Amino acid sequence: QGRVVMQGRILAAQYINNGKTLTAIFFEDEEGHSDYYTSEGKSLRRSFLRSPLNYSRISSGFSRSRLHPILRTYRPHLGIDYAAPSGTSIWAVAEGEVTFVGWNGGFGRYIKIKHTQGITTSYGHLYRYAKGIRKGVKVKQGQTIGYVGSTGLSTGPHLDFRITQNGTYVDFLKTTFPTASSIKPQYFDALERRNQNYL
Repeated sequence: QGRVVMQGRILAAQYINNGKTLTAIFFEDEEGHSDYYTSEGKSLRRSFLRSPLNYSRISSGFSRSRLHPILRTYRPHLGIDYAAPSGTSIWAVAEGEVTFVGWNGGFGRYIKIKHTQGITTSYGHLYRYAKGIRKGVKVKQGQTIGYVGSTGLSTGPHLDFRITQNGTYVDFLKTTFPTASSIKPQYFDALERRNQNYL
């Protein structure tokens, strides 16, 4: 009757550029895991988002020796400070399990998440936590886990974001992450049938 009932998910897409065909197929396996894949079953999604929020600017980068704006002493700053308005949504940069939610000294309200491959991420100075975020909860990539604030030792609203690999802090802006996992072998035939139906 001319009414839009709902906005559907894109199930498949194909783009041809200079003779090269790029294909994306949405597939959800029997375990409930869904993603977009190439026709060969490789995930098109990065295993980690390139940013944990929509931010105004980076107010402080990764440094082994930075003058602390409040304490006025030189000390390591092993993370990235993303300046953003108070209340801005903060996302989990990858799938993982929340291992800490609470007050953490100068970091104020703080969340820590354990991911695969020995990687952890942490989020500090939060205004508040998202509903349902607590220790032991599994989170998805891109899920809102909290909101930007200025709790703890902070001169203004921003997110202190840190990442470790096997216990060592690394510069998130200079780290290259692989794509997410390919489709499991037992589901490849189902993906191939979908590929033939859609494209």
